[in-house]
Amino acid sequence: MKIEQIQYVLAIYETGSISKAAERFYLSRPNISNAVRNLENELGFEIMERGAKGVRFTKEGLLFVQKAVRILKDVDEIQEIGNSRSRLRFGIVNPNCPMVEEAFIRLCGQVETAKELKNYQVSLYREYQYEGMRLLNQKKADLVITVSNNLNAPSMIREMEERGLEYRKLLDVPCNVNLSKNHPLAQDPDFKLEKLKDYPFVEYAIEGDRGSPYNRISQVSFINLSKLFRVSSGNMRTRVIAATNAYSVGIAMPPSWAEEYGLCCIPIPGFTMEFGCIRRAGEPVSPPEQMFMEFLKKRAGFSG
Repeated sequence: MKIEQIQYVLAIYETGSISKAAERFYLSRPNISNAVRNLENELGFEIMERGAKGVRFTKEGLLFVQKAVRILKDVDEIQEIGNSRSRLRFGIVNPNCPMVEEAFIRLCGQVETAKELKNYQVSLYREYQYEGMRLLNQKKADLVITVSNNLNAPSMIREMEERGLEYRKLLDVPCNVNLSKNHPLAQDPDFKLEKLKDYPFVEYAIEGDRGSPYNRISQVSFINLSKLFRVSSGNMRTRVIAATNAYSVGIAMPPSWAEEYGLCCIPIPGFTMEFGCIRRAGEPVSPPEQMFMEFLKKRAGFSG
């Protein structure tokens, strides 16, 4: 039995749906369903009954849920034993956003010299919003940076409130087409987005991230999904673009990065995404969070 399997069962119980639980963990429905089936086989009883109208927890399944809540609480408390003896921690969750990485690098530089940060250990995780919210609830992360268009939806606001979290929009960021300066279209005086249909599109996505903003970007009209490369590393995506006639879509990258990799960044008219952050509601702002947000503010150009 794995902790992840227990978490999947509780997510199904909380959401009432295997599909919704899968979205929470950025897994496909078959993946989370198979994980629960394997757990049931190991335990020797059915946790839930599946039907056309959804799932219904069995008597044994409801007892499992009661025990599982206690187990996960104990796991969190055990982890806190180690945390209480170690340095103070500050963790950021980043969905592969270059300006977040730049601000984090500047923060790392300050940890070495700033008196108020000398007792902190800082970490950067590469995940998307649902996994980020889980890390916030487990106190493994303190700030989740988001690039999305759905966090102001009533259902998302309600879920964050239920989790004791709060969301803050920072700004709308423009999206670009990124391609090599040697790409045939880079110097085309009659460049049109529709011409990109003749070239491969590189999609960056963390494994199992069905709800990532980068997956939704792939639905824009000029992308030919029959010409698709999919990679699980932002660095690999950049290298593929730099070395081939493939291209990607994403929020604006720092000019120094584009120059280093020989990339041409072409704005997509009218196409923006919402840049924001999620944190635990009502929690005081720590020194590293305050410093990180100052660095990010200067890089991204938002106020407040």
